[in-house]
Amino acid sequence: MNEERIYDIAFSFDESLTPIEKKTLIQNYGSSKKVLELNKSLLKNILGRKWTGNRYKPEEFIERAKNVSSFIDKAGIKILRFDETDYPEGLKEIPDIPFLIYYRGDISFNYKRSIAIVGTRKPNQDGIKRTANFTKTLVENNYTIISGLAEGIDTVSHSCCLNNKGKTIAVLGCGIDRVYPASNKQIGKAILDNGGGIMSEYPPGISPQKWYFPKRNRIIVGLSRGVLIVQSPERSGSLISAILSTDYNRELFIAKPDEHSPIDEGNRTLIRTGAKEISSPEEIIDEFGYY
Repeated sequence: MNEERIYDIAFSFDESLTPIEKKTLIQNYGSSKKVLELNKSLLKNILGRKWTGNRYKPEEFIERAKNVSSFIDKAGIKILRFDETDYPEGLKEIPDIPFLIYYRGDISFNYKRSIAIVGTRKPNQDGIKRTANFTKTLVENNYTIISGLAEGIDTVSHSCCLNNKGKTIAVLGCGIDRVYPASNKQIGKAILDNGGGIMSEYPPGISPQKWYFPKRNRIIVGLSRGVLIVQSPERSGSLISAILSTDYNRELFIAKPDEHSPIDEGNRTLIRTGAKEISSPEEIIDEFGYY
């Protein structure tokens, strides 16, 4: 692995700078190496905000990056920086673009025929049936299914996609070297074995943290042309995806909810606030057109 890539990995370890700040610094200074060589007082002045730099440790990051780069080479993990040609088309459009993405497998797909399918981690049988129905038809129409490999709706959408010989991309809220939850390791393996991909903005060795998952959601939404929320309760991470879809100018589809089920309250709320309610996958296909 070349030296500049090691510095990219090192820069990706930092969590004190925002994605926008990282992008701006790289654009202004040309490389991660040059940014990491800036002293903290100068960097603070450049940022123009309150920033202690207590968690910003370039020397430590670089040493860790050397070890990680060796692991990545052996594990078949690949890396893309935000300004590289093969970086996913949809992600290039969002303001808080991930500086670096780590991935396994094949993450290329037709953006015009892509959809994120998300929802509750604890669906009822109706939610599972809805997910399977939407996924099957969308896959039959050559849509790539994007989700977060979490329990519940994510798991059903990935599994149904695989069962119908479709392509699916999973976005993790932890390091690229693991699958969370561990119960989905076999699905992760099946995704890779069947031509799909797994990606994360977190390098190997990073454990899942609850605050990583809302950040993960922006990648799921950013990758996709549209977002389908199949089933969500009143308080659900899917509602973050709904907000992001508006922020990122993505189509938002809400599966028709049960009128009385508490687990559909999030869907009902989104529909009351103007989100588009749909009853069939054909409505998504008609909305997007035939490419």
